[in-house]
Amino acid sequence: MKKLSKLILPVIFIVVIAIMYFTYFAKTDEVGSLDKFSPGSEINQEINLFVVKSKGFERDASGNISSFYARDKNNVEVQVTSHEPIPPEVANAEVVELLGHMHGNSLVAAKITIIK
Repeated sequence: MKKLSKLILPVIFIVVIAIMYFTYFAKTDEVGSLDKFSPGSEINQEINLFVVKSKGFERDASGNISSFYARDKNNVEVQVTSHEPIPPEVANAEVVELLGHMHGNSLVAAKITIIK
């Protein structure tokens, strides 16, 4: 019985931490708002955005996507650029997860992940 009472508190602690982790830090496909981005900040933040296919995709000389437009939940559109190659699957995506920062009126993405 003494061993059981020593295990109860750590087990409760681990369960609480696991619940907090999976509810707060879990990935979601919910589209975010660009309001949280500061225009002059170089701090990369994650955000999910809709891909605006109607504005097309700018391509470089090799035919790779160099930039595209995305929209947040408030219908604010931004041009998304990247120093890394943009995956060609973005052209067929609805929602993408971006890790980046605002630079003027465009979002410079360090990482682009397709959500759906």
